[in-house]
Amino acid sequence: MKLFLQFSITLLLFLSICNDSFSQNYNSIFGIENTNWKMPFCNLDIADVKEQMSEVETVINGLNYKKVGTVTPNGVFYDLNGFDTNGFTREDVSSGKAWFMSTMETILGMDTLEFLVMDLSLNIGDTFMIHKPWNDVITSIIDSVYFISGVKHVQTDYHFWGSSQPLTFIEGIGTNYGLSYMHDSFNMCRCLISINKDFDEVYSNNNCFPPMVGNEHLMEDFKTSIFPNPVSTYLTVESNLKSVQDYAIYSILGEKVMSGRISSNRIDISGLPSSSYILRIGDQSFKLFVTK
Repeated sequence: MKLFLQFSITLLLFLSICNDSFSQNYNSIFGIENTNWKMPFCNLDIADVKEQMSEVETVINGLNYKKVGTVTPNGVFYDLNGFDTNGFTREDVSSGKAWFMSTMETILGMDTLEFLVMDLSLNIGDTFMIHKPWNDVITSIIDSVYFISGVKHVQTDYHFWGSSQPLTFIEGIGTNYGLSYMHDSFNMCRCLISINKDFDEVYSNNNCFPPMVGNEHLMEDFKTSIFPNPVSTYLTVESNLKSVQDYAIYSILGEKVMSGRISSNRIDISGLPSSSYILRIGDQSFKLFVTK
């Protein structure tokens, strides 16, 4: 009888372990003790590297979340204020999905909303919804699924305001835009520099240093100046590149308001209303002020 009980207990433990191993199809995006994200932040006259940390767990409506806060000299700041993209993240390792909850500006004002920010179960041709401020929704399409060193990548066709890197879900990482990208409405440099799990770097992207934050070697290769600034009608562009360049102008909310090719070193911006914009030429970004 004792042998039977011992065998039964051993069998149950074995089945339990097997069940856990089969249910966890994907690696977690979090470290055991903490997770640290670094990303550029830029908007008009602000250009910096932002650092976020998750080391505290909480339960909301019966679901387990990781609190995500902004690292400051005085510690990690977790409050939801609508500017810093602090929030709450949860994941389902069996399906490769992750959600991020934070505040966002809607038609009715500020609201706390949760969006699905990653889905590794999607296949080519499937759709994925990108939520933006004021209830705007963009439908992206999965255009490729691939593996790098055994790590699954699911790539969408969504590019944030002309970025050369499409939004991609990465197993054990999250996304190459970070986790809070749908709520990060003030950031004009949306990409992920690095991730550290338990103080060990597990991801880095050397291309995630837009010139607005400071990428001196790019500035040396591509020297461009614009004037006058502020401008009312025609903007003059001087560059060491001889070929005609494409340009794009974005509002401070990241919406493309004008694009085209630079002709005779000039851009006609007479149709733009007075406001602050971001002008992107090649790999460079400029703060542009339009006055009438």
